[in-house]
Amino acid sequence: MELDVPLLHRWFRAYYASERIVPPTRFGRRDFGFMFFDRGFMLRHTAFTRASELSHFLVDRVPAHAYHSTAYYKEPAAATMAEKGWLGADLIFDLDADHLDGAESMSYEEMLAQIKVEFIKLVDVFLIGDLGFDTDDVHIVFSGGRGYHAHISHPKVQSLDSHERREVVDYVTGNGLDMEWAFPAQTSMAKEFRDRTVVYRTRSIPPTSAGGWRGRMRQGLEELVEEMENSAPEELRQALPALEGTSDRVIQAMRRDLFSTTKGVRGTDLLLEKGNLEALSRQNYQDLLLKVLEENIAPRFKGEVDEPVTSDVKRLIRLPYSLHGKTGLRVTPLTRDQLDDFEPLRDAIPGAFTDEPLRVMSEGRVEASIRGERFVVDGEGELPTYAAVFMAAKRMVSTAMVR
Repeated sequence: MELDVPLLHRWFRAYYASERIVPPTRFGRRDFGFMFFDRGFMLRHTAFTRASELSHFLVDRVPAHAYHSTAYYKEPAAATMAEKGWLGADLIFDLDADHLDGAESMSYEEMLAQIKVEFIKLVDVFLIGDLGFDTDDVHIVFSGGRGYHAHISHPKVQSLDSHERREVVDYVTGNGLDMEWAFPAQTSMAKEFRDRTVVYRTRSIPPTSAGGWRGRMRQGLEELVEEMENSAPEELRQALPALEGTSDRVIQAMRRDLFSTTKGVRGTDLLLEKGNLEALSRQNYQDLLLKVLEENIAPRFKGEVDEPVTSDVKRLIRLPYSLHGKTGLRVTPLTRDQLDDFEPLRDAIPGAFTDEPLRVMSEGRVEASIRGERFVVDGEGELPTYAAVFMAAKRMVSTAMVR
């Protein structure tokens, strides 16, 4: 359906005229970018020295999308990056529905619910947990579309270059996780055979006190052992693709090592209590176990993140408190405590979008859930303004078609 530009333009302007737009920190050092409903290009290299200038621009020009640079510049309005003079940049984590398996089969509400689960994991486990940022350092923003952003403007991250930011991404996603590091090899014994010495090696298991990825691999090993105990070889091959091509004989032999009892002690108990993989009688069994951990178990613990956004030191990110042109929802800043109960289709609907009824048209049956109510239009119908703006921004309905 063709975009209802007059409707969106009218109500976006009403929002910007009534809302106090809080500019980002050090906004005078930032570059701004804007896209409009009736033009196909982005306006770039724009800077503001006062918050009132930004507010007046939004009311006067009514952009469909508003962005600010994650970077700080000496001359933010300069026409080229070289002339701007880079001073540093916030560290940004962006996560939206593109990172969800099966997102194409989810409704908008389902995508929003699931991406929030993944984002909370990113914030709590990695940003606040492993990386040690204080809760107040992690500025959370609902993007107004299909996901969330985390802005970190702490001085210790602002000077990081792209390579260093990429290392942060690799840590969060577990990219390049080294099993030799997580399970270091050690000599268990050496035996003399005539004129040669045979060295037997095993691998240490991270202790229960281990944190970060070592702790995750300890937990992953425990989960893998439980999975091996309760699943048949064919089920294991289906659930753990790293075992593809491994015979029933080998899998059963590993299971005997792990789950049989010798002198009243099970192999798994010996494995976890001694803190090494000696319970697996053959070196190739240990190697196979690590292969499964690396390829199939470690990905279960990784954090999701849009990698190019975090590593980019000159990125544009959505302006908090602006409106998203494809939904009409507010780009909403949140505290960590607010995030748990935040519902975008309830809490990101601008108050400026009233209950005033509007006649709308659709091309066939369309429906959406907004503020806990299901709205359906089949050809022609009536919607409160807040629902009409949302559905018009998503090209589901239009007031321009009403006879």
